[in-house]
Amino acid sequence: MGRVYIGAGKAAGVRPQDLVGAIANESDVPGKAIGSIEITERFSLVEVPESEIDAVIKALRSSVIKGRKAIIRRDRDN
Repeated sequence: MGRVYIGAGKAAGVRPQDLVGAIANESDVPGKAIGSIEITERFSLVEVPESEIDAVIKALRSSVIKGRKAIIRRDRDN
């Protein structure tokens, strides 16, 4: 599993189900394949299968989360 950084968190009203829904609907990753989700005040970290990270990032960059465009990238701690 690898982690994806999403530049939206509690301050934007993001909930785990929002992130799972966005990833599952915009990419080919099923919700069951998504690992742990950590939501802080300003950003979120979501575990997805390592082989799907680039596809998830590409898919989410062209979508909105909670009505906003968010910065999406591979987590730098990975």
